[in-house]
Amino acid sequence: MLTDTGLVLPNFTELRIYPSFTEIRQQYNAPKNFTICFSRGVFANIPRGSLSIEGVPIESKQIVPKANNLENQTIFVQRHSNEEPQECNVIQADDLLLQNIKTKRYFFAQRHEIEYVNIPEQEETAVTYVLKHQGKATLSYQIQGEDFIS
Repeated sequence: MLTDTGLVLPNFTELRIYPSFTEIRQQYNAPKNFTICFSRGVFANIPRGSLSIEGVPIESKQIVPKANNLENQTIFVQRHSNEEPQECNVIQADDLLLQNIKTKRYFFAQRHEIEYVNIPEQEETAVTYVLKHQGKATLSYQIQGEDFIS
C-alpha cells in the first residue's frame, strides 16, 4: 500500500483458496488516505465488487488505470541480430506502433525486439481510498483463476 508518506506493509496476509477463486485478506494500520496498486494482470482477475475494506468506514474510493510512460519516448529496436538497433519514437504504447527517427516510417515492433533508454513503468491500476479515520483496516478481494500471481 502506498501513502503520502511512503510504503505501508500489511500486518498479515491471509489466503483462502477455493476451487474457482482465491480470497486475499490483508490487514493494515491504514492511514486516512492510501493507494493500493495492482498489476494489470492481477486487477483484470479481480471480480467487480469483490474489492472491499473492512474495519474503517470509507469516505471515497477511486480506481485509476495507469498506463506505462512509453508514448513519445525514444527506444531502440533490433529486429535481427546482424543489424544495428534503429532509434525510434513510441507513437502508441499499447500495440507498439513506432516511428523510425531516421526514415520517418511507421511500423509495429515486438516487445522482445525493444531496448529501453529508461526503465519503463509497469502498467497498473491504482485504487485510492479515503477513510473516515485511520485505523486497523482489512483489505479483501478475490482473484479468479489459478495464475493470479504476476
